[in-house]
Amino acid sequence: MTDPTRPTPRTARTTEEDATPVIIRQNAQQVAASLRHSVAGVRRVTLVQRDGTPFSDDGPEHTRDHFAALVIAGVEMAHHTAAGAELTGLATFTVKTDDGAVVATPVGDRFALAVVVDPGVNLVLLQRAMAPQVEHLLALDGGAVA
Repeated sequence: MTDPTRPTPRTARTTEEDATPVIIRQNAQQVAASLRHSVAGVRRVTLVQRDGTPFSDDGPEHTRDHFAALVIAGVEMAHHTAAGAELTGLATFTVKTDDGAVVATPVGDRFALAVVVDPGVNLVLLQRAMAPQVEHLLALDGGAVA
């Protein structure tokens, strides 16, 4: 007897369009590896769900929840600040300090990508390296609203 929940040739998904788009942790880890390869001085890469839940983070485990909440709060504050200045389409926001920077960007309406870097990192280069990674994640997420 066959398992009724197991896909058969008739019930199996046959096209990419039928598949539910989804970002998995391995995708986020590949993005982190690519950013570290492209830009020297990357300390931490995190992908956060827009509800503040850390999805993938290569930073210290004991700071993941707190950092994720701060990233989302920063993205939301940057979005509202831009809207208050009659600007639309938030691309990135940056927090620069004496010992480094955090650059974060929305990934559609479901995630945000944040990168922590050393102080000498060229932030324009980092943003350019982040852009195709964000596009890749958006494509994996089914072209989620940016």
